[in-house]
Parts: sequence; structure tokens; C-alpha cells
Amino acid sequence: MSEDKKKVTLWEFFQSLGKTFMLPVALLAFMGLVLGIGSAFTSSSTMDILPFLKNPILNAVFSFMSAIGGFAFTYLPLMFAMAIPLGLCRTEKGVAAFAGFVGYTIMHMAINFYLNLTGTLADADTMKTAGQAMVMGIQTLEMGVLGGIIAGIIVYRLHTRFVQTQLPDAFGFFGGQRFVPIITSVVMAAVGLIIPVVWPVFA
Repeated sequence: MSEDKKKVTLWEFFQSLGKTFMLPVALLAFMGLVLGIGSAFTSSSTMDILPFLKNPILNAVFSFMSAIGGFAFTYLPLMFAMAIPLGLCRTEKGVAAFAGFVGYTIMHMAINFYLNLTGTLADADTMKTAGQAMVMGIQTLEMGVLGGIIAGIIVYRLHTRFVQTQLPDAFGFFGGQRFVPIITSVVMAAVGLIIPVVWPVFA
């Protein structure tokens, strides 16, 4: 009986997880449309066919659309890291999203520290072949959306477990919802040190 209950709970978790994907995916679809329009109307071939697109004002507008349209593609993993706890957590959703940002950033900072410590931090020319990339100005492993999903799920579990934590009076200020980003930073720092060890197997 308990095994069936666990299966139902796990299934419900994955259903809820799938629903959280809709928020960044919806933005991705819209930004993709903006990027597509901007790129299409600033291409040289299109401007040759439609000369009026060479107008400086029109060209600036479509170039601007092309520039901002890439936002969702660049920061999609971060959006998943924030949207998953935001969608799954039942209370203090703002704190959950904030902790998602903190956890995702610290995870990559810890990965960068490990790569630097072990001398495996690639230079600019070999970064891509080494499976590394720049994420929010941090050179780290190229984990893509999976990195955001990992961070988001861990932060959700931490939020659920610690959002009601009460600390001794001397540390009372750090209790409750404030404790969530604190414990997130500690746990995700440890996760960031573990990931470079196991990531090559998945990569």
C-alpha cells in the first residue's frame, strides 16, 4: 500500500514539475518569435528584397528585437532554476524563486572553483571542446537546461524542508524563510564541487 502511495506521489511530483516548465517555455516561445522577426528583417537578403527596411529607424527597431529576443535562450537554465521552486513550493514562493537564483549561481561558482583548483579550467580557444562555457560571467561546465533543473529541484526540496526552521534566539534573525537561501548556498556549494567529478560520465 505504501509503495503504491509512493508511486502516486512520485507521479504527482513529475506532473507538477512538468507544469513548472510552462512558465519559461512560454517566454521562450515568445522571445523566439521576437528574435525570428528581428533577425529576418535585418538580414541583408531581406533588405535587398525590401529596400525600405534599410531605413535607420526600422533597422534599429528590428535590430533591437533581435538583441532582446536572445534573452530567453541565453538565460533559460536560470529561468528553470527559479521557475521550478516557484511553481512547486506552496508557501513563500518569492523566497523560493530567490533561493533558486542563489543556488544556481553558487553552484556554478563552486564548479568554477573546482576547475580552477584542479587546473582544468580551459582557455578561450579550447573552452567549447572542453565542455565548458560562460554562464552569467562565470566559466563553468556547459550543463545547459539540465543544470537549471538540477538546481531548481534541489532548492524546492530545501525550501520544503527548511522554510519553517526555527533557530535559537541568538540566531533567530536567520530562521524561517531567511534560512532557505542560507541553507541553499551551503548545499549548492557542495553540489557544485561534486558535479565536476560525476558530470563527465553524463556529458
